[in-house]
Amino acid sequence: MIIVVMVLAVGGSSKKTPTNPTSTSSGVQSTGGAHPPEADVLITSCDVDPATSIPSAKLEIINHSSKSSDYSIAVEFVDVNGTRVAEGAALEAHVAPGEKVEDAAGGTAQVSGKITCKVTSVNRISAVG
Repeated sequence: MIIVVMVLAVGGSSKKTPTNPTSTSSGVQSTGGAHPPEADVLITSCDVDPATSIPSAKLEIINHSSKSSDYSIAVEFVDVNGTRVAEGAALEAHVAPGEKVEDAAGGTAQVSGKITCKVTSVNRISAVG
């Protein structure tokens, strides 16, 4: 009698997630798939209103998913020393697949001096209705 032994190597699940996070153009680290939500958002300008001293980041959102989506975006405003001096947020509803929209995230506090803007999180969920 001959006994045949087969060794079968079994990997993880069928969903593959990178083990190392990658930086997107917005600066947010992502371990998402082919089209992570962070890749949908780009800061197009970062300014402080001279009259109010409130910072603002203009955003461009392009829905790279296959479904109409709602977005929640958080932005931080950082001074030249690297200290966060304000935060802001933007919401966009029902962005169609491939659609490009513009929005702005206004800061929550007055600031002085030069600042930079950074997207700190992007949540994208399938739009309902």
